Amino acid sequence: MIDKGACRICLTQTEHKCSGCQEVHYCTREHQKQDWKRHRTQCVPARVREDDTLGRYLEATREIKAGDIVMKEKPLITGPAQVTPPVCLGCYRLLEEGMTVDCVKCGWPCCSEACTLKEEHKPECFYTQQRGDKVSITTFGMPHPNYQCITTLRCLYQRDHNQKLWGKLQSLQSHCDERRGTDKWNNDRKMIAEFIWKFFKLEGKFTEDEIMKCCGVLQINGHEVPLLEPEYLAVFDRLSMVEHNCRANCNKSFTSDGQIILCAGVNIPSGSHITVCYTDPLWGTEARRHHLADSKFFECRCQRCSDTTEFGTNYSAVKCKKKDCKGYLLPQTFIVPILHKTINPDPEKRNLDEKEWVCGSCKDVVSDAIIQQLLQDIGKELSAMPKGDADACERFIEHCSSYLHPQHYYMTDVSLALAQMIGQETELGLAKVTDDRLMLKTQLCRKIADLLETLAPAETRVRGSLLFELHAAIAETGRRRSLEEGPAALLGYVMESRKILLESASLLRHEPPELPEGRLSQQARVNLQQMEELIRNLSKALPSPL
Repeated sequence: MIDKGACRICLTQTEHKCSGCQEVHYCTREHQKQDWKRHRTQCVPARVREDDTLGRYLEATREIKAGDIVMKEKPLITGPAQVTPPVCLGCYRLLEEGMTVDCVKCGWPCCSEACTLKEEHKPECFYTQQRGDKVSITTFGMPHPNYQCITTLRCLYQRDHNQKLWGKLQSLQSHCDERRGTDKWNNDRKMIAEFIWKFFKLEGKFTEDEIMKCCGVLQINGHEVPLLEPEYLAVFDRLSMVEHNCRANCNKSFTSDGQIILCAGVNIPSGSHITVCYTDPLWGTEARRHHLADSKFFECRCQRCSDTTEFGTNYSAVKCKKKDCKGYLLPQTFIVPILHKTINPDPEKRNLDEKEWVCGSCKDVVSDAIIQQLLQDIGKELSAMPKGDADACERFIEHCSSYLHPQHYYMTDVSLALAQMIGQETELGLAKVTDDRLMLKTQLCRKIADLLETLAPAETRVRGSLLFELHAAIAETGRRRSLEEGPAALLGYVMESRKILLESASLLRHEPPELPEGRLSQQARVNLQQMEELIRNLSKALPSPL
């Protein structure tokens, strides 16, 4: 049956749809062009769906190819992080003592006069003027309590000044019932709600429910924008409908002007849910699930969390210590209720529901308490490791290989750091690295890149960065081999290195230059040009085949 709909311009029934989103009908190309100025901001290859479990979510309206931009969106609200040193309230740059310009109307410091006039600064400026006394900020470089309320205040301002924006903010999830009474709730009430009432003299203007709902909207839907140090906070409209999955099919990045980009990390069939990972996909299952329960108020039951082997990677597996056994321990499930404030936190009562870890080979059973103590001890060892010390990383890997699966998240964390560290110890880079270390870097990059393809294929920043490191290691290996085997050997390595670099550049192509991955993307393009020239020269130098 042909799906017909009314043309957006003339309302004529037609089967022709916008090829981008597959949602809007046009009877002619002329009518599509006529409507494009309005439609282009809404044209995404996804439609909003809703069900009782997920609430609102996005579903692909057509096949989306890996690397395609699913949507690009401007923020509804931006503001400083809740815990932050003084930053410019116009552009969020870190402020330094003696290098600020105070707003002539309210006294809040900014980095320039132009920033004091920006739209972003209007809410706190408006309420400070109503208060009657200007703000005076005298300490810099450390977290300042006056900034904790700013982004919440900016949300509240919209109630009386922008009803459309206020409505969008109010439609976002805040989980007030789940948050109520928690330590975070009580802290927000004291440091944000009471501060807004007393400092800005707004008691009676905004209710506790209004303030705390805005706090929740920011906590649940806020995105940390890493374009500056410190990061600032932004809330988006349509992106807030994208659901979580620990093996997501999309990733997010940002443009230089603070827009968010949602990009497909894998091919997404039509009708599939659009997903991103709300937590760190390189954490173990228990850490991911606890973080989501604590910060987003839901217990993840995605396919990855439901599979204790995490797609056969044994990413959380611990070595069996039974004599002569070479198996690994995992719990029968990670999907157990996570304790909230309403459940008795008494450790003795919690142990009644303690899970057990079972060896996949000998079926030996170990209590969760023993496993957690082991992981806690290894975690302390990891925290105590000196930063930037490749030898310490190798010692950690060697020591913990007696206790953990080679792909365990602790082993992967240190292996990833080591892979990126090798070659950065001196200004001479890989040229001064020993052959053994160069081979180790190559092996680690390949191993972790393959692991990411299985566990988190949409995590393009880490994988793209790893492949950049891998291309450099392979090129250096070729240079060394060519000294013994001649230019023919070098050409093979350069061709392989170029292929890997092309993939790296593709994975990182949407990253802004403000981020390390964006700078790697720029360097990858430069390196590709140099490699093309090198390949041409090597090919000319080689004798022609008979």
